[in-house]
Amino acid sequence: MRTLRTLAATMKADILERTRAYSFLVTIAATLYLGYLVNDGTIGVHMGNCQPVPNSAWTGMVMALCTITFVALVGFYVIKNAIERDRETGVGQILAGTPLRTMLYMLGKLLSNFAVLAIVTGILAIAAVLMQLFSGRGLDIPALVSPFLFLALPAMFFVAGTAVFFESVKLLRGGFGNVLFFFAYSALIVLPMETGIRSVDVFGLKLAMDRIQADVRIVQPDYDGNFSIGAGAKEFKDSKPMVWGGLPWTAESLGSRAFPVVYGFALSLIGAALFDRFASKSGGSRAGRLRKFLDRIAGSPLQRIPGWILLPFEALFHRFASGRILVAELRLMLQGLSWWWYAVALGLWIASLTADLTSARQDLLLFLWIWPVLLWSGMGTREKRFRTGSILFSAPRPLARQLPATWGAGFVVALIFASGILLRLAMSGETAGFLAVIAGAVFIPSLAIALGVWSGTSKTFEAFYVAFWYIGPAHHTPSIDFLATTDRAVSAGTPVVFAVAAAVLFMLALGGRWRQITAA
Repeated sequence: MRTLRTLAATMKADILERTRAYSFLVTIAATLYLGYLVNDGTIGVHMGNCQPVPNSAWTGMVMALCTITFVALVGFYVIKNAIERDRETGVGQILAGTPLRTMLYMLGKLLSNFAVLAIVTGILAIAAVLMQLFSGRGLDIPALVSPFLFLALPAMFFVAGTAVFFESVKLLRGGFGNVLFFFAYSALIVLPMETGIRSVDVFGLKLAMDRIQADVRIVQPDYDGNFSIGAGAKEFKDSKPMVWGGLPWTAESLGSRAFPVVYGFALSLIGAALFDRFASKSGGSRAGRLRKFLDRIAGSPLQRIPGWILLPFEALFHRFASGRILVAELRLMLQGLSWWWYAVALGLWIASLTADLTSARQDLLLFLWIWPVLLWSGMGTREKRFRTGSILFSAPRPLARQLPATWGAGFVVALIFASGILLRLAMSGETAGFLAVIAGAVFIPSLAIALGVWSGTSKTFEAFYVAFWYIGPAHHTPSIDFLATTDRAVSAGTPVVFAVAAAVLFMLALGGRWRQITAA
């Protein structure tokens, strides 16, 4: 009984902390907007030329599939801070000295993660019921709600367990894990589709897709199996209506939905075995890096002044020009990288010089500008992470010097990685392509610094950039190909749009930094 009370108290404290956060309110607002887009028909499930009748069964299935596809991905980044928050606030060190068992602590984090995701899923389910009720198309609550219960919730439990596991492993705790999850999530969606193995269908998309496709073939015998979830045309030319009867919940289908729950528990148990129980090993090294950074900015004056006489910041900052701040920001951004990171970067750069120009733009540029994502994600967040805002913001002209230098360091990194392609474009006389790549190099640090300043965490940029990179440039979608990997994107004027967006984002970053300075 005491164990249950401890578990309940751990869950309650964590859930209250999450639901009172600003990020949770933003997630709820985005969730409701997603429900509106699904009800409006802007986002939906598309199968060739078939147009399903929007009855309760179909509305519930579409809303549940969109929940799995979009909310599960974003939800991971929302909940992946439960253990890290205890670590940063010092609560974890206090808990480490109590009799609270690691397994019980991890179980509380797992259930609180699931509770947060379940709240978001429940809000979408309620929204689906209300939208169907007021649409006048008839309401069948069991048919509408069952996809949320048997498809979405088990998927959310798996995501909750994955978040606990990622936070327990040191390598996956930071930005690398944030980027890796996106690709793992994409692989877990594709894998059951390609292999047909139900045990790896943790999101239930294969289960739903098989039944939907079978019913579509009854209405449309020449159906080619095309299936997509996302934005698309609301109406189809010569569309064929289909009345969706819902997914039959047999013992076999319900049994397959137990796999994500089992996996979620298993990942949490593995995470508990690997968890360091808040052992402090990196504090000294982080403090040392911060001291070196401050000494570098000041030209190492404290090493030469006897008796630790502190000089005014104005005197220190007159010692160097803006170029030295840029160099300091660049060195800070690049410090701590392993030799193999530079080896991979060098290999990609050499490949961009040797491959044909079309392949270099369409394929290699993608990898060249995804490799430094963890460098860009720290822009605008270090002041909060290392709690140095009061120091840096008290320096002369922090808006005119420090923030542009941070942006400049990110821009230089983008230019260095793309320099091989830029050189070849210049030599080939492809001015439009050259300027398009420059526009991408301007947009990336602007996005990074704006999201970093306003969110205060690197996860926002890591999640958004990787997803945007995957949907746009990786699929060569002209309207959102901010890397301008194809001539279609250039001719569509996409680089101009993102150059303007970069200017807007930088102004937003300035506004956010001004807000931080005045509040400091």
